[in-house]
Amino acid sequence: MSYELTKRVGPTAAPKQAEHAASRLKGELMEDALGRMLDETGGENKPVPGKPRVILALANHGRSPGWDRAKVLERQMFDAAAGSGLEMKFAFYGPDDAAGMRRCRITTRWITDPDDMAGVMDRAECSCGCFVNVRDVLAQAVKEAEERPLRASIIVGDAFHDDPDGLDEAAISANRLRRAGTRVFLIQLGDDLITARKLQYLARVSGGVYFRFDPRTQERQFSEMWKAMSVYAAGGEEAVKMTGGQAATLLLQHLKQEPMPIIEERARVRVDSDIKE
Repeated sequence: MSYELTKRVGPTAAPKQAEHAASRLKGELMEDALGRMLDETGGENKPVPGKPRVILALANHGRSPGWDRAKVLERQMFDAAAGSGLEMKFAFYGPDDAAGMRRCRITTRWITDPDDMAGVMDRAECSCGCFVNVRDVLAQAVKEAEERPLRASIIVGDAFHDDPDGLDEAAISANRLRRAGTRVFLIQLGDDLITARKLQYLARVSGGVYFRFDPRTQERQFSEMWKAMSVYAAGGEEAVKMTGGQAATLLLQHLKQEPMPIIEERARVRVDSDIKE
């Protein structure tokens, strides 16, 4: 893909302070809990002002059915957001870096047209299925949200390979997005159990929204939930409430979830043991 269209997100290596990621995450979660007690949550749970902006990230092989499905879904999102001025950036995982990890890339510009978006996705050269980290795209989303308000960050993938410290770094980024008013959606396609537990952990500690779908048997449910997320991207939680339907109701339940105030040690041990297996 042309380097004029995307920029590299990096480095993929965890920050030097990664060994303290769990402690820093615990401190942030406790500070968040205190802020909610004192009603100091600021923009949390409120749609960001201005045009809705969304980052759509894929961690699937570029020639897989999931890639083609994503092109259909991004068009559905633009359709659902018609008239709202939706702007979208596309992130994917490109060639390996020196450590053998797939490097995350993201478009340099905000895309406003579904055909334009589909063309960008067609030109992307994604070879996922090797080693990818969810923390990379979340860290980039934090940077994007600092430059312009971001309504949602939607991450769709079948497997992620973050180690425990990297997963806590991802949770720190997800929490910062939540405080800025950005919702994080974690969509797993497939049945990789280790990835499921990682994303469930990430959703619990950050108040993110996690769903797992088997595209072979749950295509309709996936499509309905995507429509509900598209409505959220266009108009926020109030728009979802007006939509109605089972998928909208389920999404609203997830949107109400708050991050846990402390890291449950048993949950972390379970994730750690899964990663080491």
